[in-house]
Amino acid sequence: MMAFTKRQKEIIFLLKEIDDFVPAEWVAKQLGVSDRTVRKEIKFIQQKEEFYGIHLESIRGKGYKLIVTDKELFLNKVCQSQEEEKNELSGDFSVQDNRVIYILKRLLLEKKFIKLQSLEEEMFVSKSTLQNDLKIVKEILEKYNLIMVNRPHYGTKVEGDEYMKRLCLSNSILSRNSGFKIDHDSFYFLNKDLFETIKKIIIKKVNEYKIDISDISLENLATHITIACKRIEKGFVIEKLNKPIKKHYPFEKIVANEIVKEVEEYTGLTFPESEIDYIIVHLLGTKLLHKEELTEYGEFDEASSIVECMLERLRMNFNWDFRGDMEFIQALTLHIRPAMNRLRFKMNIRNPLLNEIKVKYPIAFEGAVIASKCIENYLNIEVGEHEIAYLSLHIGVALERMNARKRKVKKAIIVCASGVGSAKLLFYRIKNKFDNKLEIVDTINYYNLASYDLQFVDLIISTVPIREDLGVPVLVVSTFLDDQDIKNIKGHLSMQQVDEQSYLHPSRVFIHKEFKDKESVIRFLCDEIYKQGLVSKDYVNLVLERESLAPTNFGNLVAIPHPITPKTKETFWTVCTLKRPIHWNNNDMVQFVCLLNIKEDFKGDLERMYQKLIAIIEDKTIVQKLIKSQSVEEIIEILK
Repeated sequence: MMAFTKRQKEIIFLLKEIDDFVPAEWVAKQLGVSDRTVRKEIKFIQQKEEFYGIHLESIRGKGYKLIVTDKELFLNKVCQSQEEEKNELSGDFSVQDNRVIYILKRLLLEKKFIKLQSLEEEMFVSKSTLQNDLKIVKEILEKYNLIMVNRPHYGTKVEGDEYMKRLCLSNSILSRNSGFKIDHDSFYFLNKDLFETIKKIIIKKVNEYKIDISDISLENLATHITIACKRIEKGFVIEKLNKPIKKHYPFEKIVANEIVKEVEEYTGLTFPESEIDYIIVHLLGTKLLHKEELTEYGEFDEASSIVECMLERLRMNFNWDFRGDMEFIQALTLHIRPAMNRLRFKMNIRNPLLNEIKVKYPIAFEGAVIASKCIENYLNIEVGEHEIAYLSLHIGVALERMNARKRKVKKAIIVCASGVGSAKLLFYRIKNKFDNKLEIVDTINYYNLASYDLQFVDLIISTVPIREDLGVPVLVVSTFLDDQDIKNIKGHLSMQQVDEQSYLHPSRVFIHKEFKDKESVIRFLCDEIYKQGLVSKDYVNLVLERESLAPTNFGNLVAIPHPITPKTKETFWTVCTLKRPIHWNNNDMVQFVCLLNIKEDFKGDLERMYQKLIAIIEDKTIVQKLIKSQSVEEIIEILK
């Protein structure tokens, strides 16, 4: 039985994630292929499905849904086969991403010129296809100050700094992996056994010297050393650092030397001093200091001044005062030191939780974007969204602590007309359900209510209707507290719901527009609200500045651009659907755009507004309805 192709597996895993019916056009947009291609691939999958423990159900008008019928078979034949495939990239050159990574690796690891005809034959592509791929390769190389040199009759080669070549190579490997584990495909040009051995050597040494290292940092360092081995073997040695590093970091020097000693014994290679320097750099970017070590640093420590800057920016922009939260300050300081080393030495870092953080903790992420400007201004280096996502985790924890302190337990009285027994039953049911959120201060009869002092009561829960206006909210429940009663109490205890309709106006909803890129969409939307007198002429620059720090796409074909700081007189949304999806960030496609315009001194619950918006756009069915909507009124109705 022939195995599934990479694209077929992509369709399978995409459908498995959703666990609901989705149309072929949605799958097509996610993969950047045609609807026809998706339907064709699904037919192939359905022909082989019983051998792989799955069933692909299809319903006309609703789409496709994946059901795992045999979990063990599915895990062994589909999931595990992905790890074990030996022909890593062969057969997948129909996908441009794979071709681009293949070309990058071939050029970065080769000492001599490579003839373009060789690349055409290796990937089974035409000359025009290769030329298009090389344009993308050239753009990637330029980010690392590397140039592609072409010589007639000889071919093409990459010239530039050796460290930048390795960095580009490392990033092209790691970019294929969304989690912290590097997949098998990434070892097409590297020795997997060597990688695993190096990883074991690092683990042994960091445990021996009691260094805390994350799984992601471990994979990064092992990748770096594995690439170094291949380059040293081919005669490429890394240039010396501009400044001496060993004398400033004697501890890291010891650990780096010991790692290198074991790698040399295993490989038979000799690592020059400059190579050891870069391993020290990686250790500086991964080592986490223990709390007691904070006392070793003086008040002029650069991390401390950056933390102060962050605290001030968060206070000024979001009205979050974390100056008294020592736990947050310590966590932030411990995080910033290695983060600054990573940025200084252009070390790549991945955050496998990036997309989840952006969706689940949007307001903490926005705080991290503002806070990251402190590092950016200090180092004059772009921070990047993966580092920003790590910062947002610390801010999210601090926000939870702050909200917990602010949270006031509401006081309630129970009014029950059916006697002591039923009143007690109701008392204990409410206590069990809402123990931390609601304090029952008394249980009284209805006839005593008129004379009861309600000065300190937030809520009256009654088993009988109360028509008098007592100045305190009344919730009528059954004596036995059914599910609807519990829902009503929860609704009252939660913060006031956002009236999302008030953020929409027909004049700020645009449908089926055609744009070639995200900047065109943003400029159009900002220009429209500028014409309406709602923003200044330079508003677009604030939105583009925010976008440059971390892309605002949230997956599911949705993006929510917004200015870096609130600048409008009112809070409102500007919505646009596109005829065709466009590339927003890397390979992420977007077809629904909501420009978020927040009032300058917004006093409402910003997080709740974000969550409400994200709850809508996370729903794939709703997003598809929005994209297909034929009128402005229909979009407003869906978003209500």
